Amino acid sequence: MAIAPLDDEDLLPGEGIILRKNANAVITVRAAGLSRFAFDDLMWLVGMRGKEAIGGRLYLTNYRLVFKSHRFNRVRGTFSIFLPTIEEVRDASFAVTRQVTVSTALQDATFVVWGIPQLIETIDQCRAEFDPAYTADLAALVLAEPWKSGGGLQTVAHYEALNKGLSAARRWGDDFTEAASAVAHSIDSRSNHADVAAALHVAELLLHTDGSV
Repeated sequence: MAIAPLDDEDLLPGEGIILRKNANAVITVRAAGLSRFAFDDLMWLVGMRGKEAIGGRLYLTNYRLVFKSHRFNRVRGTFSIFLPTIEEVRDASFAVTRQVTVSTALQDATFVVWGIPQLIETIDQCRAEFDPAYTADLAALVLAEPWKSGGGLQTVAHYEALNKGLSAARRWGDDFTEAASAVAHSIDSRSNHADVAAALHVAELLLHTDGSV
């Protein structure tokens, strides 16, 4: 598969890759504004009715989970889920489909992936080792180089909520509450979920710096 690797230029200062796995990000077809998947009438057999798996690779670093799609998808892109915002990682497997769901206060992200017990254990270990006092420093790193967070899973007519929101947020410097507000207000309620999920993840990180989430 043609997946551009996550390399040094994609990483934030002090960030290192701990684990990498081939994975599929699960999206809801209707929420993503896509036409009905051709084989949707059979997808219930594996717990995927009305959903589609976007092929790519999942990376775990000491700061975040990063998903990067390969180019053979109807929806493409990259998004990050930051460790301080993760509330739960659980095995969400159904029938023969091995999948894990990562939950934050605002949204869930589900990935079809093998080796779930090891993945959950490693993510939970990284979460436990992340010092909450460092959350503000991580937020500052993200605002300094916002493009490294990824632009989300973008459909053909996507709304660039993350780029516009982070551009506005950078004006607020260390006032992370105002920065989060700037990101949130950049999200158009008419946009589909796949396009704005990345912006919501960044807004959650910013809010975690003052305990608002």
